Amino acid sequence: MQENNKPKINRARRRLIKWGSLSACAIGLGLYWPNRWKYIVVHHSAGNYGTIEFLQQVHRDRQAGDPIDAIPYHYVIGNGNGLKLGEVASDWREQNSLWGAHVSGRNRDRNFRGLGICLIGNFEKDQVPTEQYASLLKLTKELMLRHSIPPSNVTGHGLTNGEMTLCPGKHFPMEQLKKDLMV
Repeated sequence: MQENNKPKINRARRRLIKWGSLSACAIGLGLYWPNRWKYIVVHHSAGNYGTIEFLQQVHRDRQAGDPIDAIPYHYVIGNGNGLKLGEVASDWREQNSLWGAHVSGRNRDRNFRGLGICLIGNFEKDQVPTEQYASLLKLTKELMLRHSIPPSNVTGHGLTNGEMTLCPGKHFPMEQLKKDLMV
């Protein structure tokens, strides 16, 4: 009689170990996933208009193969044309802590562990409005605090190693942002 019970106990133990291990992995992933952020990458949209819906459509057009139907950034800050001036918006990419699609394939780690913030506007041509900059500074400081991101890990898109773009533009005050993040 004990011989017949032995395989059932072993199967039960194996099942317990299997599901226990999978549960532990799921819990570990659940703890890691939203806390993996190590970088913040600042962008400009290079256009004068922006809403979440508009940026989703632009992303669909430019990166049709991306399985995530969301904006490529985690946050967008409005310039008053579409979104209100200084308004911070996001979609389900941010809400679910999904990886970004805001830098090139040369920097997959910056997409996977980097939060993308896009300011609506073209800072190759224009200055960053004061209210928009203030929202960026506040959001960046909050994210740095929440995720223990050091100021050295906050960069502009084109200032990130391996990237070949003018983003966030020659008029974007990156040096001032770095100074303001230290305060």
